Amino acid sequence: MGLFSKFEQHHKKDPMQRVLESLHGCLETKDEIRDGKIFCPEWDITITPEIDQLEQQMAVLNFYISSPDWEEPLFECCAGVGKDTDTAVGMAVGSFLFAFMQGIAVMQREEDGIPLESEFNGNIHRWSVYKSNVVGNGESTDDDAKAITNVYWDLLKEHIAKRLGNQKMCYVKIYAAKAIGTDDEQITGECRINDVPSAELGALVGKIAAKWEVRQFSSQKQFFFIKQDPATHLPYPYSVNKINVLREKVKTALDLFGGIQTQDNYDNLPDKMLAALGDKTLTEECFSFLPEICAEHAFGQIAFSEELQFSTKSGTISVYKNQLADFYPLGNLMFGLFDSGVFGEHTNDLYKLLISLSSIGSGVQQLREQGKELEGCRMAALIFNVSEDFEIR
Repeated sequence: MGLFSKFEQHHKKDPMQRVLESLHGCLETKDEIRDGKIFCPEWDITITPEIDQLEQQMAVLNFYISSPDWEEPLFECCAGVGKDTDTAVGMAVGSFLFAFMQGIAVMQREEDGIPLESEFNGNIHRWSVYKSNVVGNGESTDDDAKAITNVYWDLLKEHIAKRLGNQKMCYVKIYAAKAIGTDDEQITGECRINDVPSAELGALVGKIAAKWEVRQFSSQKQFFFIKQDPATHLPYPYSVNKINVLREKVKTALDLFGGIQTQDNYDNLPDKMLAALGDKTLTEECFSFLPEICAEHAFGQIAFSEELQFSTKSGTISVYKNQLADFYPLGNLMFGLFDSGVFGEHTNDLYKLLISLSSIGSGVQQLREQGKELEGCRMAALIFNVSEDFEIR
């Protein structure tokens, strides 16, 4: 039974049940519906769908895909448009199945893996890259399916390798689109590494879309799933139950930030945080990263560098934020704690306090005092002064 005919059978059921039953049986492995999720026993993968937006002719679905073999869940958002709600949901589910999950299936079967080597912090890491099909929407741009499948990887592989750290696995989403209006054309180029957009790589993707011969609209989407060879994966202290362990430590760090009332409180904070967290590197990361991440969130109209620098007495090392095991996870956990309400009525005050402690916040204050607009401003890479025994991981 086809995806859309199968979906049509369940039009009287609630939307989430329709999503689940549209996924069930359409994956490239056996699956079960369990407690509002899809579980694939052979791959040990769980898919948790979420309805983000549902209208008469449009649906936006979020999918969280997790496995004990991965350090963190993967995320994909798919939109669908159709003559009615059922068709729109079917289109969104189809987009998820035909690109993202097709790539997951290739990775799980270890089919046609492309070898890749990268360097991070003086260590060589070896990877296998698994490409999904390219899923197009709108007008066709190329009749050669093989050429389409290779074009984005050939364009970006060297840039992506520079952004790999010591992860067990990472994933890259490519989205290119071109729309022709009455008086202009709109080009979209997107490259997201572990769901974090790279403006630099997105611009390269956009150059491909700009060359398309399109009368109205065309888009393409593709995924790369990149697994590290276990032989080159270095030990990481929170490999087991990473999210839950780090969440508690981030909560402790934020509680300590919230206790700052004087300059002495701030000066003594690193020692108090180290005593509470019991991890020198994580202490320096929380102390340095969390205020800057809040500031980047607050001033989204500014373009921030994808790189940062660590400075010690021995010298300065530049890395991409994507390479670090903790930078984006710590930020995600912090905002998750803010959203959960655990800090109650003090949440906004804590958020503002962190921004005020950041170098970005200081820079923004200087720009405002000079009467400059924040829109379009670009900030150089952050520089963090760290101890000699700080571990880049």
